Amino acid sequence: MKHKGTKEKQRPWLPLLAWGTAGAIFLQGIGGGAGTIDQAFAKEKTAPSVHSLKPANSISVTAYGAVGNGKMDSLAAFNKAIKAARNQKKVLYVPPGNFLLSAKLQVTGVRIIGAGAQRSILTSTNPLNGSINLKGKSPALENVTHIYKSTSSRDGADSKNSVTVLGASNFSIRNVRVVGASTAGILVRDGSTDGVISGNVIKNTKADGIHLTDGSKRITVENNTVKQTGDDAIAVVSYHKDPEPASDIVIRGNSVGYSSKARGISVVGGSGVTIENNKISNTEMAGIYIAVEENWNTRDVKDVTVNTNTIVNAGTRPTNDHPNILVFADQGRIDEVRFTGNIISDSVNAGIGIWGDGEIGNIYFTSNEVNNPGASATTFKKGRIHAEGNRGF
Repeated sequence: MKHKGTKEKQRPWLPLLAWGTAGAIFLQGIGGGAGTIDQAFAKEKTAPSVHSLKPANSISVTAYGAVGNGKMDSLAAFNKAIKAARNQKKVLYVPPGNFLLSAKLQVTGVRIIGAGAQRSILTSTNPLNGSINLKGKSPALENVTHIYKSTSSRDGADSKNSVTVLGASNFSIRNVRVVGASTAGILVRDGSTDGVISGNVIKNTKADGIHLTDGSKRITVENNTVKQTGDDAIAVVSYHKDPEPASDIVIRGNSVGYSSKARGISVVGGSGVTIENNKISNTEMAGIYIAVEENWNTRDVKDVTVNTNTIVNAGTRPTNDHPNILVFADQGRIDEVRFTGNIISDSVNAGIGIWGDGEIGNIYFTSNEVNNPGASATTFKKGRIHAEGNRGF
């Protein structure tokens, strides 16, 4: 999401090129040069390439005419295969190859599994209409890479996401590699429930890497690497226009930042959110951001737990004063937020900040550590602060 009082900076965007067979899928605009899928992700610590055999009780997209040669459009074949898999109650298998998709792919109640993210490549050729949409009960996307041949300007359109979850239940997105999208990497909305987003690598999106909104709940986001995003790496956002706040979200064991253009992990409206054991580094704005924003008319925040995270070198954008951790409200109320056992290091500005014109209630700090802040260790301007056993402030 965009941010009040900040001007977005767009870095030059090179097209993504994805032609040829899997294992020789060449990309431009990743890490400053051309290379293969393997090279683009060679240094990632999460989302290891999972090389899967054809699953039991499955059908292959190639049986319905899909061709993974990086030259022919396979959208119609994928649609036929998805329908057949749903009717037969089978898994849909994507073998090694580079399969071109000329428009959105609608996946309703079907589990799609590839042969491994470095081997099964889905390339969207239309930058305006390439999202993979998960709907219905128990849809899944696993062990594939999704890339765009090229991207367009950011305008918030869901059709430009890499993966969009639309009111799905019991969904899963595992071991997927997302390389570039004009909007979000993974966006979850329409009251989606009981999902898992795990072990993925998301890179070079123009909006958030992972975005949960619109009353979605009971979702776990764990062990993902999210880097070089155009906005927040992982965001939970609840607007007043939503039917209910996003809730019961666990964000755990992720590694995020790496020159992302906004915040590392944010909760901007929502309740019952746990943020634990994440590594956040090198974000232009706050590493962890808990907020209610007037500009976006977001809901209140309540019952957020922030435990044992490591936040390093946040707030690098010269035009803002974000600390490594920021609690901010310029409308509404933030209450019952607990920070325990976090390590906050090498901030450009303050280590921790709490401010804004909105109402801020109970904020708890227990056994946290602030090291080498660029300004004061803490800047507490609002709220009822409860502090015990902290070091460095």
